[in-house]
Amino acid sequence: MIAHPEQLRALSAVVEHGTFDAAAAALHVTPSAVSQRIKALEQQLGMVLLLRTKPAAPTAPGRTVLRLARQIALLEQETSVELGLEASSGARVPLVVNADSLATWVLPALAQVHEVSFDLLVDDQDHTTSWLREGVAMAAITSDTSPVPGCRVTPLGVMRYHAMASPAFRDR
Repeated sequence: MIAHPEQLRALSAVVEHGTFDAAAAALHVTPSAVSQRIKALEQQLGMVLLLRTKPAAPTAPGRTVLRLARQIALLEQETSVELGLEASSGARVPLVVNADSLATWVLPALAQVHEVSFDLLVDDQDHTTSWLREGVAMAAITSDTSPVPGCRVTPLGVMRYHAMASPAFRDR
């Protein structure tokens, strides 16, 4: 096992909340416990995972481990709901999407999903997979058909663009 679940939750909480103190409050533990979990994880992996800035930021290896932490958290939540152990608490999924899709069809489509809330990140559709590789996003709407390691590609459909103009604009 790469990391213990408590270590992964601590890493995710520090990145999400920005500080060790805020992460500790969210996890209902002491800041020292959060610090010890992060330190143990870094020692176990032999690399620095967090920049101790304000707000704290993951390093490149930290983003990779953060992606693992988020994936495990989603799987735990889905499993608990499927087994009837807890009601859906509304998992949060960082989703990167292009501005055109966001302005047209994405928000109505996401409104149909009740058990998940989305943290939307906006970037060009040709660059969204870099957010996945860095562990910042857990899902992306992209033009790239190659899956990022740890992800899968699901076609959403095809969009056809048609040039449109008013008669006055056309005449100019």
